[in-house]
Amino acid sequence: MTIDTQQDLSAPAPTVIDDVDVPADLADRRRRAVAEAVAHAQPAATGNRRAAVGIRRYGPGCVALALRGRFDRVGRERLRVLAGDLERQAGTELVIDLSGLEGCDPGLARVLARLRIRCLAREARVELHDPPEALAAELGQFRL
Repeated sequence: MTIDTQQDLSAPAPTVIDDVDVPADLADRRRRAVAEAVAHAQPAATGNRRAAVGIRRYGPGCVALALRGRFDRVGRERLRVLAGDLERQAGTELVIDLSGLEGCDPGLARVLARLRIRCLAREARVELHDPPEALAAELGQFRL
């Protein structure tokens, strides 16, 4: 994924998502895409080194998103802008890895909930991996 952290947020450029070149098995591609998104996460916004976003495509309409660290207001806004591109490009499936997220405030929960709802409304499958407990509760995905 290429994130331009110097750009003006009011006029975002389209997000370029790198493809994962792995076996034909969708489950293997999904796992590999999540691992690569995690490994190649980049700062969410200029000046915010604590929050990072990684994105990989693993098939037509299939996108993996990984969030790392703690998102401040600027990082949340950058993620909100990216969410529009993600929604359009994840027409079949969106996997969101939240295992590296350090907490979740209400603003980040709203951005993720909106992205999830919009993808589901377009009949895309949405998976959340390891959300923080508060976020899981907010999104109705209680852990046992």
